[in-house]
Amino acid sequence: MSRAAAGDSFFDKGLPSNVEAERSILGAIMLDNSVCHQAIEFLGRGGDLFLDSHRRIFDKMIGLTERGSPIDFITLSDELRRAGEFEQVGGATYIASLIDGVPRTDTIEPYARIVKAKAQLRRLITASNQIIARCFDEEDDPDVIIDQAEQMIFQIAEDRVRQGFQYIGDVAQRRLEEIEQMAGRPEMITGVPTGFTDFDQMTSGLQRQDLVIIAARPSMGKAQPLDAKVLTERGWKTMGEVRPGDDLASIDGRPSTVIGIYPQGVKQIYKVSFSDGRATEACGEHLWRVHYRSWAEPKVLTTTEVAALLKRRRYQKRLWVEMCSGEFGHDYPLPVDPWVLGLLIGEGDFNSIRFSTASESVLTRMAAGPGDAGRYGVWPNPLKEELNRLGLWAKRSESKFIPDLYKTAGREARLALLQGLLDADGRVEESGSVRFATSSEQLADDVVELARSLGGWATKKGKWPVYTHQGDRRQGPLSFVVNIAHPEPFSLFTLPEKRGRAAFKGKRRKMPVFTSIESSRSAEARCIAVTHPTQLYITDDYVVTHNTALALNMAQYASKNNHVVGVFSLEMSAEQLVSRLLCSEARVDAHRLRTGYLNREEWARLADALRRMFEMQIFIDDTPGVSVLEMRAKTRRLKAEHGLDLLIIDYLQLMSGRGRIESRQQEVSQISRDLKGLAKELNIPVIALSQLSRATETRSDHKPQLSDLRESGSIEQDADVVCFIYRDEVYNPSDENRGMAELIIGKQRNGPTGSVQLAFLKEFTRFENMWRE
Repeated sequence: MSRAAAGDSFFDKGLPSNVEAERSILGAIMLDNSVCHQAIEFLGRGGDLFLDSHRRIFDKMIGLTERGSPIDFITLSDELRRAGEFEQVGGATYIASLIDGVPRTDTIEPYARIVKAKAQLRRLITASNQIIARCFDEEDDPDVIIDQAEQMIFQIAEDRVRQGFQYIGDVAQRRLEEIEQMAGRPEMITGVPTGFTDFDQMTSGLQRQDLVIIAARPSMGKAQPLDAKVLTERGWKTMGEVRPGDDLASIDGRPSTVIGIYPQGVKQIYKVSFSDGRATEACGEHLWRVHYRSWAEPKVLTTTEVAALLKRRRYQKRLWVEMCSGEFGHDYPLPVDPWVLGLLIGEGDFNSIRFSTASESVLTRMAAGPGDAGRYGVWPNPLKEELNRLGLWAKRSESKFIPDLYKTAGREARLALLQGLLDADGRVEESGSVRFATSSEQLADDVVELARSLGGWATKKGKWPVYTHQGDRRQGPLSFVVNIAHPEPFSLFTLPEKRGRAAFKGKRRKMPVFTSIESSRSAEARCIAVTHPTQLYITDDYVVTHNTALALNMAQYASKNNHVVGVFSLEMSAEQLVSRLLCSEARVDAHRLRTGYLNREEWARLADALRRMFEMQIFIDDTPGVSVLEMRAKTRRLKAEHGLDLLIIDYLQLMSGRGRIESRQQEVSQISRDLKGLAKELNIPVIALSQLSRATETRSDHKPQLSDLRESGSIEQDADVVCFIYRDEVYNPSDENRGMAELIIGKQRNGPTGSVQLAFLKEFTRFENMWRE
C-alpha cells in the first residue's frame, strides 16, 4: 500500500466534527456575552473548532471580550470587516443565522465537551498520519519514531478539559484532610515526602518537575586486573580494552553487553586456580557464583570468602563454578571446512596433502565433502593454498596449531573442528574421558582451549614415551596428552565406532573446582557491568565469573503515604531489590535472609513486612541498559494505568543514550538533559542515583563535592537538587561515628544547602532519622 493510500483510508468517512454544536456555542455567545469566558475555558483560543469560519468568528469574539466590548451582530461584523474576513466567513447572512435555533444560553458546557471530543479525535488522526509519514520516510531510528509517536499521543491524552473554579468549601475540606495526614510534621510538605524529617524541612519534599541526583561512591569493586582477558563475541580482549557497548560471549547464549566500566585503582590481586589447570586473577572483593553439593542453590561469594572456605576441610576440592555452554563466536567465512581441517591437523601431512586412516567413514566423507580440494591434477591446489594462508602448510607434527580464526568461530564450527581432531586421533578411556595425544605443545594447549570453549573440562600433561629399538629401551620425544570430560562425550565424535564407545561411558560431570587462591601482585584493576541476567561473563581460560538503599527508603515512605512510585533498577534484579526492601521493612539481617537462617520472631516480622509491601504502590522495572526513550515510554504507560508521583533510577551511569555519541561524557550529558525533560513532561520528581569519581579518595576529609560527579559536569547543571551520601566510619572507624551517615545537599535550585544527619543500619540496609531526646 502506498503512503497516500495508507493516509487516505483514514478520511473515507470525513473528519470527526459537530458543526451544529459549534454554531450553538457561537450563537449562545451572541445572545449572552457572559458565556464567552466559559467557552474560552473549555476551548482555549478556538483551535478545537472544526470550520475555519467558526475559528475566525470565535477569535474576533475573544478580541471583543478582552476590550470589554459587547458581542452582537454589529460589533462582530465590524471586527470581521476590519480584518478582511467578513465575506470569508459567509457575510451577514451567516452571522445572523448563528442565533437561530440555539437551544439554551445559560450554559454551553455540553456543546463545548462535544466539540472538544471531536477535536481530540481529529488530533489523533493527524498524529497517526504524521507517524505513518515518518515511518515511510525512514529518516530516524525506529526508537526515535516510537518515542515521538508516544509523546504525541500522550499530549493528546493530557489535553482534556481543565478544572475551573472550585467552591471554597470543597477545597477547605480536602485541605483539612491533607493537614490531618501531615500532623506532627514540623513543616508543610508541598512535594512528595521522603520520611527524612530534616531533609523534608530543607526541601519541602521532592518537588514536581525536579531532577534530584543522589550520589555516592560505589561499593568496593568486583574487579580484575587490566590485563585479564574477557571473551567477546568476536574474540578475546583484555579488561583494559573493554568498552561500553561491547557484546560479550554469553555463558548460555543470551545477549550480554557491557553497560558500565568502573576503574578501581591499584588493588591486591589474587591468582584463582581450578582443578583442570585453568586460572584467572581477581581482587579480594570480586564476586563468584559458587556451587557446593549441600547447597540448595549457588551462592555469590567474594574471592576472600571463597579463600576462607577453602581453608576448611569440608569445602576443600568441593567448591566449583559453572561452565559456559559455548553458544558464542563469530560467523566469518572459514576457508577450510572445520571438520576437514581438524582431521588434517590430527593425522595429516602438511608437506603433502595426505592423511592416514583405516576408517571407511572418514574416507567416504572426505571423498564426498571437499570436492576437488586436495585431489591430484588440480593446480594450484586450493586446499594447499588455504593451508598456506592459515600458516599450517609445511608444519611438522611438533609445530602444529589451531588458527585463531577457528578458535573464536561459532559453536558449530568449533565443535566440528574438535570432532575432526578426535575422529583422527582421539580415544575414549575406560573412565569415560576422551584422550588426545600430540607432539605439539601448542596444539595441546589449543585443544584444551577448544574443549573448554564448548563447556568441557580439560587438562594437559607432558609425557616422555619409552620404546625399544634392537633390544635397547630408549626415551622418545616429549609428547602431550589432553584429557577431556564433557557432559555429552559422544557429541565430540562423528565416527560411529567412537560415538558408540563414548555414549555409555559418561559418569558424573566434572566441573572446575577451586584448588587454590594465592596473592600474586598489586595492579590497576577495574570492574564491568553487563546486561546478562546472571551478571556472569567469561574470563581467562573460560572461567565463568560474576560481575542504593537511601532512595529505596524514600520510595517505601512515599508509597506508604499514598504516592505511586516507579523504580528502574539497572544494577539489581527485581528479586534482589525486593529482598533489600524486605530486609529494610522487616528489620531482618540481609545475610540471615539470604541464607534462610531466621528465627521464629524474624519470620513473623518478615510475614508482616510482606503484607505491608502488598499495600505499597511501587512498580519495578529491571531491564538492563535501558535508554531514556524506552524509559519515557514505559513511564508514560505506568502513569496512564496507575498514576505516578515519583520515579527512581538506579543508577544513571548504567543507562544508555540514543544515537551515535562521540564520548561517554557526551552520552551522560544527554541522559541527564533527557531525565530533566522527563520530569517536566510527566510533572513528577525524578531521583537518579549517580556514582562519584575517585577524587573523594584523594582528599583528607573524603567529603564529596559537586565536581566529583562522575563522567559529566552537565549532571550538576541539569539537576535541581544534588545530594551526597557520606559515611565517615568507612574512612575513620570509631565508636563515635558508628552507624552514622551524612546526607549533604550540595545544590538546591530553590532552597538552602547544608547537611542532614541520618542513622544507617547496615544489617538492614536502612537509613533512618537520627534519634533525638
